[in-house]
Formats: sequence, structure tokens, C-alpha cells
Amino acid sequence: MATYVVFTKLTLDGAKALVEEPERLLAIEEQVEQLGAKITQQFSVLGPYDFVTFIEAPDNATVMNAAYEIGSLGSVRLNVVPSIEIGRFSKMIHAAACRTEPHRWQTQLWARVARRTGRPWVMMRHMKRLCRPFTVEGSERLRDVRGPAVIIANHTSHFDTPAVLNALPSRLRERAAIAAAADRFYRVWWKGARFSLTLNAFPIERGGGRRALDYADELLDKGWSLIVYPEGHRSRNGEVQPFHHGVSILALAHRVPVVPMYMYGTRAILPGRVGCDKGRTMGARCPR
Repeated sequence: MATYVVFTKLTLDGAKALVEEPERLLAIEEQVEQLGAKITQQFSVLGPYDFVTFIEAPDNATVMNAAYEIGSLGSVRLNVVPSIEIGRFSKMIHAAACRTEPHRWQTQLWARVARRTGRPWVMMRHMKRLCRPFTVEGSERLRDVRGPAVIIANHTSHFDTPAVLNALPSRLRERAAIAAAADRFYRVWWKGARFSLTLNAFPIERGGGRRALDYADELLDKGWSLIVYPEGHRSRNGEVQPFHHGVSILALAHRVPVVPMYMYGTRAILPGRVGCDKGRTMGARCPR
């Protein structure tokens, strides 16, 4: 349901009608509900308008009918304005500012060779230093998974991506692209290009709707697997958060398997102080 704001200005005749029948002001709520909308708040105000009414309605046509029902109070002038909750509006503006096209060169042979060559310096040295031991459980369940596939994992740390990549067999790792939040990793063009080259990441707009999955569709069509964090953001308390629906949309549309993984231990590395106890175990588990 969308929220609309209706500004109402009474004419002289309308003001007289309201004085003669003030009960009509309270009865209007029931009439609006019969038209499929709902008045959530209504105020009498000073200034250029006499009333400000907040209405929830499924579409523009419904709210217009409701607005004219409000007009049954008498002769009025109406101004109907759709509204967006400020938190959602802020996310939309932020996403628009960070919108960027994916680097399609990232799947070319030269980029793949550079990524494999640089992996010991970019990733493996950190894995060896921070994750001792690094334990993978359930890898035998991936024997028949050749790709493409959608690989999903819980998300508690920026170190999750190196852990996921190292837990995967090479046949999946070498042809896996990682969905990364455009508003965090692609705000600066050269940083985004670095993530695309070194990790084979690609930007995805959080809250961008079905259009945000266009490049993911393209990768799956070309035989690439995807690594996705369906929670959409890092968990602050370590608990698995509700999933967004992008994973199911992609898997159903392309008829590819979903490979679930669960990681523990990475939250002790990032966020927070870089480092972990030598005895701490960080593992990746593929559930049954």
C-alpha cells in the first residue's frame, strides 16, 4: 500500500456546509474505506490549506476516488501528492548516486589469468595468516555440482568472500562471480574496478528490483556461477537474517541449483580488530 497526502482547501460554500453539518467530517473515513483506501491521519491546519489527510491506497485511481469522496464535504480544492517513506527515499537516492555498470571485461581471459596469478598475494596470504586452521565440512556434497549454480552464504564479515572462495572446489571457484553492494564497493570507480578484477565481483543495487539482476542473468546464461549473500547486508549480531528474494528469482528463472553454505569464525576477523586467535576455527559448511 502506498501513502498519499491530500491537501484540502475549503471554498466559502464549503466552509458554510461544514459549519451546518460538522458530523460529515467524521463520517468521511468510512466512505473512503468503501472505495478501497484508508485514512490513516487527518489534520486541520493553518496556512494555505484547511486540511491535510494521509491516505493509504493500492494505486492512483483508488486514491483519486477517495480524494473526491473527501470533497463531498462541500466545495473544495484538492491537491493529491504521492509520498515515499524517508528511509526508503534515502536508500533510493544513495543507490542512484552509486549506480554503475558492471565491468564486463572481468570474465575475459586476460582478467581470469590476472586474477589467478594474483590470488596468492590478494587472498591466500591473508587466509594462511588469519585462519588457522581453515576447516571445510561437507565438500563431498559438491561432487556433482558442475555449474552454473547460485552459491549462497551467511554474511557476518568482509572476510566472508575469501572464505567462500577457498571453500569451493576450483571448478566452481574459477567461474564464480560475486554480487557486491554498489553503494559500498563501487562508489569510487577505481575501487570498483579493483574488486571486479581481483575478486570477480560485480555491482548490484540493493533494493533495485528485478532490473538489478540483469547482469546476474547474463552471467548465468554464460555458464558462470554466482556467489550471493541473500541477507543483503552483514549481520550485526551473528544471527542469520531474513533472505531477500533475488536468489529464488534467479534460480527458478535459470533452473540452476542453489548451494547453501554456512560460515563461522569470520566475524572475529572483520569487522573489528584485524586478527584472530591461532586456536580459532573458521569453517564453511554446506548443509544437506
